[in-house]
Amino acid sequence: MIYEFRITLLDVGVPVWRDIQIDDGSSFSDLHFAIQAAFNWLDFQLHQFELIVSEGKKIAPILLESLDDEDEHFEPDEAEIEEYHPLRDYFQKQGDTAVYTYNFEEKWEHEIVLTKIVAPAEDTVYPICTGAENLAPEEEHTRKAIRKKKIKLAYENSEEIVASINLEFAFLTNTDFEDTNLEFNEEYGIDDSWDDGMPF
Repeated sequence: MIYEFRITLLDVGVPVWRDIQIDDGSSFSDLHFAIQAAFNWLDFQLHQFELIVSEGKKIAPILLESLDDEDEHFEPDEAEIEEYHPLRDYFQKQGDTAVYTYNFEEKWEHEIVLTKIVAPAEDTVYPICTGAENLAPEEEHTRKAIRKKKIKLAYENSEEIVASINLEFAFLTNTDFEDTNLEFNEEYGIDDSWDDGMPF
């Protein structure tokens, strides 16, 4: 089955969210890389998942960390290993919720809510982004700069954000980039001269 998540970056002054569809058999590590691509992060910092609602019930928080980060931030017995767990191990009902924290200095917290469970669409390679609002901070941005309104995250063209994220996902899944790029350019009228990353 395919899970659709509403992933919201918390406490940045404006609504910043992404709707992402991903196979329920994907690992939490796969979801990590999808979030990195969707929010334009560069995976330079540590991260963790914290499960807080599972099977429709609030639970004692369950931490999941990357095997690569195990010795850097956590004690070995404090957390599950995200590479070992498919999403369906913990996300089972609509409303199940986790928090993904990236960069423990800035503490960028992303609320992850399972909003839909659907059958996979024919000829669709997952993950895909189906909706988005506003820009995410860049890797070097700080909360202090956002509070002082030195960084503007508001961005009116949500379709352009969605198209850009799906181009990033095409790289993750080894989809033929040229075909994908052409399709998005034709649909959204987007300039195809980007060097890398999102065009913001």
